[in-house]
Amino acid sequence: MSRVLLAWVVPGLVAAAAFVGGDAASDRARSVRPEDPNVGVSYLPTSEALKLVSMGYENVVADALWLRTVTYYGAWAKGDHGLDFFRELTHRVVDLDPWFVEGYKFGAFVLADDLDRMDEAHALLAKGSERMPNNWEFPFNRGLLEYTVRLDDREAARWFREAADTPTAPEMAHRFAAFVSSRAGDLEKAYALWRFVAETTPNPDMRAKAEEYMEELAAAIEGTGPVPEWATRRRVINGRVQKDGDV
Repeated sequence: MSRVLLAWVVPGLVAAAAFVGGDAASDRARSVRPEDPNVGVSYLPTSEALKLVSMGYENVVADALWLRTVTYYGAWAKGDHGLDFFRELTHRVVDLDPWFVEGYKFGAFVLADDLDRMDEAHALLAKGSERMPNNWEFPFNRGLLEYTVRLDDREAARWFREAADTPTAPEMAHRFAAFVSSRAGDLEKAYALWRFVAETTPNPDMRAKAEEYMEELAAAIEGTGPVPEWATRRRVINGRVQKDGDV
């Protein structure tokens, strides 16, 4: 890399590093107290500010922030701190790099599954669809969230059909559109979906989560383990109250 190029890249990296370092210091402080989302967001630069200091190298800063986001999630999974900053971190990443599909997908799943913010998860995936309208993965992942988190088969089928209608959709998307509307058992459907996720995601955290669900489901299907609570739970869907014994 030339000195001229370095002169342009370094300011953006320094700005990103300053945020990462500052947030790391706050992590140490949070080890002895709960995380306050208002305090955290107050020192997180806006997307516009990050674009300005990146000086044309938004992707470089986005990569640094994505590394921080994944590390932040991993520390939360170990119980080191809360997860209140995850939404803002993810949005900064995809605003800096609008074509980073994995950022939308993983961010949406964490929002829906770990933070119980389904509407925000859909909004993040919708943002991706607006920027990449021909990408089948966004409606497909909205169907995945509806089926595995909200447990709404009808909405899941609708999103899978939309994914299948996208010109770039693979055959697998067409099969799932029909599969979720079939009379196959819920456990078998869920297992097939998670296997697809595990086999296609480049994100190790997402793969580990999918494999964990697959292991639970396999035991339930084979009768060597209980049916997972999350697989039998029914939430309030479209104003419908949960029913006893609803599976």
